[in-house]
Amino acid sequence: MRNFTLVGSLIALAAAADSADTAWSYLPDKTAAWYKEHGQALPELAPAITTVTANKSYVVKLECVGCPFRVRELYEVVEHWQEPPQENSLLLNFTVDDARPGLLLNGKRIAPLDPMPLSISAFQTPANLSQDTMTKMTTQHMLDRSWVVGTKYGTFELQYEHAVIGTRAFGRNWIQFDVTAVHQRSTYNAASAKLDKEGQKMVQILLREPVDRAELYIEDVQVVEREDRVKPFKMKCGKLAMMRTEYNPLEWDYYGKIGTVTRTLRLMLSSITDSWGVLTFWAVVISAAVFFRRRIVREQQEKALAEAREEAEAALLASDYSAEPPAYSDISGPEEKTEEV
Repeated sequence: MRNFTLVGSLIALAAAADSADTAWSYLPDKTAAWYKEHGQALPELAPAITTVTANKSYVVKLECVGCPFRVRELYEVVEHWQEPPQENSLLLNFTVDDARPGLLLNGKRIAPLDPMPLSISAFQTPANLSQDTMTKMTTQHMLDRSWVVGTKYGTFELQYEHAVIGTRAFGRNWIQFDVTAVHQRSTYNAASAKLDKEGQKMVQILLREPVDRAELYIEDVQVVEREDRVKPFKMKCGKLAMMRTEYNPLEWDYYGKIGTVTRTLRLMLSSITDSWGVLTFWAVVISAAVFFRRRIVREQQEKALAEAREEAEAALLASDYSAEPPAYSDISGPEEKTEEV
């Protein structure tokens, strides 16, 4: 179903190409051979970090070492995997949310971190994505939630490690985001890949929150080797100044994290609720049936009683009125006797 929706979106985009410059989002990229044939220089490549708004929004083009490459073609229903896969990257859009101070990654809040499960997806692009295309992606908000149409770029669910690293400077913290695997589950030809190859990098961002106002700024964005990440310092209590969270979308479902007591309880509660829902439905049906049955019986009884009462009254009236006059009895008293003197 999703594939048909994708094709419909791409066709709609193609039809609207005259009114907006969106061809870059669904037409195939020009090859090096095309540029050579037309006598044009190769386009400038997008850097690893693109500044959208200084101190507020950045797009990281994170190389996905050894990842399979998902191919979407215009008018084709089924997506497929490229063999052999070209070098590719994941696009991570880090933006400060000023309305409710925090840091968003592809529209999801990662500082402060929203409760688990926090599912985050990312577009996959060729590693040689041009600067011109990146500019169009950011200016036309392809990496925001406002972009709701299909593109030629596939998406992956991210499996990741998230860490908040405290610093000795008040109001400054590092946010580290390390993609450890990618998953494609929602379409035909599903696949997963671990990002455990040599040379795989991660992202760390230094956030600054001024003491005198509730604002947030991105002070630094870095794409570094995993072993070069900022290390936490040890606090006076002996603990490290960090909070670390791992997320694997394959370990979660609608009821929670698989294998946990919480998920088991939620599943049991849902089953009971569903059972009670069925029982409640039949209880309502039976109660309604009994109610209407009793009403019908009562109406029948009242009707029969009314008919019997009418018949009794009619019979009584018939006995009160006779065709012959009533017989009169002699009610004269005894004769008086006269005594002679």
